[in-house]
Amino acid sequence: MFAKGSPAARWPQEYRTRRATVVLPPSSLLPLSSSSLSSSSASSLPPPTRLFRMRSFAAAVVALSVLSAASAKQIVITVGGNTTDNATAVFNPAEVTAKIGDVIFFNFTQGNHTAIQSTFAGPCIPAHDTNATINGFDSGFRDTVNGTAITNLQVPITDNSTIWFYDANLCADGGVGGINVNESSTETLDGFVRNAIRLNGTDSESTSSTASSTRTSTAGAHPTGGSTGSNSAERTVVLGLGAVLPMAIAALLL
Repeated sequence: MFAKGSPAARWPQEYRTRRATVVLPPSSLLPLSSSSLSSSSASSLPPPTRLFRMRSFAAAVVALSVLSAASAKQIVITVGGNTTDNATAVFNPAEVTAKIGDVIFFNFTQGNHTAIQSTFAGPCIPAHDTNATINGFDSGFRDTVNGTAITNLQVPITDNSTIWFYDANLCADGGVGGINVNESSTETLDGFVRNAIRLNGTDSESTSSTASSTRTSTAGAHPTGGSTGSNSAERTVVLGLGAVLPMAIAALLL
């Protein structure tokens, strides 16, 4: 193994044997490929690192939910007001614009009125009665008992289509309103008011007495409403935080 006379030849046999056993072949000293390093490091992440990533993802989801809820609006339409000389003042404002996710808040403050969804062609008829595919909202009559029993109706906006509504007591006199009305089209709020007055509160030409008796026959119910609402035309609120905040706390405690 060693040349005769060389220093290594004079080493003890056991040392030469030990030295021979610790020498590694050149092939075993080649560096690992980048692919093998990547797969190895990914599979050997310590549990705390994976847990941190899971918490970061959960926190991001919660943050997006909070921002989405905070951007939604609650748009108030006051129902009542002084309608002695102007029936169109029953809804204030009578026309609003809302985005998907916003909530229309009908706040019944005076008199005994309704907020019922209808269609442009039948202003004073519930939408479902003229179009079975529309599951429109209907507040029923809300008697405020001289302003001592203020209630509300909340209508979430799920698309950008126009929504028409009316008050059963004043529809024949123009007590109507609209959400997301396209004033550049042929179906404007003024046209909707004219339709209501022209049709005299019915779905076809008829006499005033017929329309009046129809409204009187449906005025018996007084559904219970929600809590008292603000009289401002529009306000920005954080919706759904009661449900989102517990999720955020739970994510941070994981």
